[in-house]
Amino acid sequence: MTNHQNDERTVRCPVEGCDATPLARGVNLHVNRSSGDGHGPRGEVPPDISFEDLETVGAREVEMDYPEERDNEKYARLCPYCNQTFVGEQGVMIHLGQTAGRKNHPESAGEHHTIDDFPRVEVDEQGNITSVIDGSEDINLVEDRMMVPARAVYTLVAEFVAKDDMVTAHRLRKHLLGVDNPTRPLRTAPTDQKLFSALLGRGYDGEAGQRVSSTVRKDGIMIACRGKSALYSADEALDLAAALERTASREDWQGEIPNFIVFLRDGADLLDDERAEGELPKEFDY
Repeated sequence: MTNHQNDERTVRCPVEGCDATPLARGVNLHVNRSSGDGHGPRGEVPPDISFEDLETVGAREVEMDYPEERDNEKYARLCPYCNQTFVGEQGVMIHLGQTAGRKNHPESAGEHHTIDDFPRVEVDEQGNITSVIDGSEDINLVEDRMMVPARAVYTLVAEFVAKDDMVTAHRLRKHLLGVDNPTRPLRTAPTDQKLFSALLGRGYDGEAGQRVSSTVRKDGIMIACRGKSALYSADEALDLAAALERTASREDWQGEIPNFIVFLRDGADLLDDERAEGELPKEFDY
């Protein structure tokens, strides 16, 4: 095991009357998992709660243990509800918590799923699935009462996505999972390679150098870093997040870039949600 210690920013919970001071990157999860006293039902974030301009109350030393050889450097997990892949064992679980009840993701998904529900997949540099590690042939497709287990459906979806058969993957989701979302095209390389290189440079520099600036606007997500800037659509932001995550996971980056990846995915969700227009513009603040 390799031990790392990082000082991470803590913020005050935005719910009035709550004295909790979670890590900035975990405040959404804190509200989502709490209930009552203004937090709303467990598994939901009240519509009047905003995570912008959170009050910083200090910093907390976070100790992280990483195994010398980690599966998440080689494998990703597929979210069967939206076809996005997430590096690391908890990546897809965090994603489900953040999208609970939105964009065809089930409510309280984190309470009903374990990480083993989601197939391990290999992805290319753009985050496209190239193969499924745990194939459907390894799963007992018929269990109690002759029902197909959900895990088998998730794995079959992953296998069809790996074969670029989005139509069949979509039919499986629609008829077996009740998810009727449009098929997402294969990921492409980041649209602005100069800006992508600047973001990678920022990640390698750590806390030194110019910070990333980004704003979610009605017309897209504006991103600037080291004199390079570009306006990204929701799909382009998801592609950029996937490409950055591959390097961030391999290099074990902490801090700004991992938080920016979360911001990009949240921003893409906001752009796709007509009800969220009142929340814009939204600034990246780390």
